[in-house]
Amino acid sequence: MNLTSKEIIKSLNERLLMQSVVVETLCDLLVDTGVVTHQDLEDMIKENLKSHKEQIKKLQQNSNLSIKIKSKLEDLLDEENEELFEGLYFGPVGEC
Repeated sequence: MNLTSKEIIKSLNERLLMQSVVVETLCDLLVDTGVVTHQDLEDMIKENLKSHKEQIKKLQQNSNLSIKIKSKLEDLLDEENEELFEGLYFGPVGEC
């Protein structure tokens, strides 16, 4: 691993730590002030986590579908490449 990669990883670790501390502090503040109970907060977090996992699965499915479509298009272009481009000229302008 080169120095740049180590710096990027260090920066990401610091950001992750900072985000974790901020989130934990906010959660403690919400529970301590009585805005929400500890159990309600855990339930909300679990619900949001489940929702985000479902969204990620949908995005992965869409991504897989787009990869399959792209692969099919590439196959079609490879098969019909000569037929599609046989009448086109790609040389210098005016020499067609």
